Amino acid sequence: MTEHKIRELVKEFSDIVESIESIEFTEEERVSKIKAKLRLVDATVLWIREIEVYGSIVAYSYYWLRPGGSTIVGWDNAPHHKEVQTFPHHKHIGKDIEPSEQTDVRKVMKFIRDFLG
Repeated sequence: MTEHKIRELVKEFSDIVESIESIEFTEEERVSKIKAKLRLVDATVLWIREIEVYGSIVAYSYYWLRPGGSTIVGWDNAPHHKEVQTFPHHKHIGKDIEPSEQTDVRKVMKFIRDFLG
C-alpha cells in the first residue's frame, strides 16, 4: 500500500473517516512499509501497518482504538496463535483471540462501517 492508496481508502470511507493523522511510507528493494493513523468520526482511531514484498502483503496489523487508547478490535497475521482456525489471521477482542476473515484494510474498514451503522 502506498500513501496514495491510503488517501483513496479515506475517500472511499469518508463517511467514517474524519482525517488522516499520520502516514509513514518507506520502500527499498521491493519491500514497502506503511504506517498510518486515521481518526474516525466517532473519535476512535485506526492504526494501519502493512509490509509488502513484491506487491503482496506479508505482514499486517490494524488496530481500532478507543479515545483512551484501549483496543476495540485488533487484526493481524503474526504467526503466534496456531490454535485459531484462520491461522495466521486472527483478531483481538479484549483478551480473546478469535478467527478473522478481515485480512486487509478494506475489509477492516467495511467491518468498522457496519459496526458504526
